[in-house]
Amino acid sequence: MAKYDPLREHLARLDEVVWAAKLDDLETILGSNLPMSAREHRTWWANSGGSLVHQNAWLDAGWRVDHTDLKRDLVVFRRLRIGGTSLAQAPRRAETDAPKSSEAPPADAARLAQAMTALRESVSITIRAEWTAIGALADVACSSQLLPAEPGVYRLTRLRDGLVFTCIVDSRDLAGFHAALRRSFKGMDQQDTAPEAVGGVRLIDRLGIEPGTACEIDILRPGNAWILSDGRGRGADLAKSQERELVARLLAIQERQSGRGGRLLRW
Repeated sequence: MAKYDPLREHLARLDEVVWAAKLDDLETILGSNLPMSAREHRTWWANSGGSLVHQNAWLDAGWRVDHTDLKRDLVVFRRLRIGGTSLAQAPRRAETDAPKSSEAPPADAARLAQAMTALRESVSITIRAEWTAIGALADVACSSQLLPAEPGVYRLTRLRDGLVFTCIVDSRDLAGFHAALRRSFKGMDQQDTAPEAVGGVRLIDRLGIEPGTACEIDILRPGNAWILSDGRGRGADLAKSQERELVARLLAIQERQSGRGGRLLRW
């Protein structure tokens, strides 16, 4: 095994998009010391490739060096593509297995094959959201004008074991959900026939909160969410259930990655 193969294999196994590594961690992965030039010169961490075997280790794995901070012995890698070189490493079919044809492929097939090169590039889909603060759950009445009777995303935030914990709700009716939550908060959905109870489970139980818990409310209204794909974006149409669900799921993932739980509920 070549010296930098362990680094390539380590990067290929990572699920992250960005990986910050200390130089000592890299030496542990390699099982040997980095050269002094790696600790003294940023150019060692360039992404030129070619005959530079150490750079090919991360480039072949589908990563690049995003930036370095050699004063802190830190290198930050960023993923170039999903899956590294798994396609290149997969065993190729023997030519005898390929379908034999004496005719050239149709023009449509050739155009499709050309188009697939671009379609198989990695894609980054994110959202931008501007939350509107509503206030404390116990203080915001069911009839509050702050909550519109329209689709949107509702966020309930509380403390759990001293840590901030959030619930994200994909709601077809923000005002209706808030009224249902307030009734459940007051113990008015004890009966299985109450619309807030699903299969006899109270709404507050589905959200994992206890009556009287201090909770803060934020909402995401139509016009305050954008879907971004590779840096280009458009406003999310929260009236469309599929787009609202996408926004809510991405927000829940962001909450989880930030260590706030991010429980997701559709209502």
